[in-house]
Amino acid sequence: MMNKNELHGTLVLVHPGLENDPAGQQGKVGILTYVDSSDEIFVSFDNNQTEGKYSPNALLQLKDRSELYPAMMEEAASMNLEDYKDLYKISLLQDRGRNIDIWNALEIAGNNPAIWSRSLVPVENSIPLKMDQFVGR
Repeated sequence: MMNKNELHGTLVLVHPGLENDPAGQQGKVGILTYVDSSDEIFVSFDNNQTEGKYSPNALLQLKDRSELYPAMMEEAASMNLEDYKDLYKISLLQDRGRNIDIWNALEIAGNNPAIWSRSLVPVENSIPLKMDQFVGR
């Protein structure tokens, strides 16, 4: 789990099925620029020309390669060939690890709803949970 400052600069995908998108960027990749104290996330698009504010569950990021690749190999026999190819491309792009590669991997994942659950996780999984404070006697 990352702290909020470590998330800054993370590439994220606005959930393609998001209804009521405040910035109209469904399915687009952007850069996480800020997480406020109420866990609202600011994302920059189009070279900082557009910015949107999202809840953590509206944004997706790639699953860690250590999870994605083994699961992909386990399910290969039962998977549609095109879905397997897309997951394999994502895995290869993750190996390269450059920002442009992660960007391309997010676009591939976003364009194939059949692999969303296999390749993407909500950003909220990376934000530390708020701790409720109780005052005792």
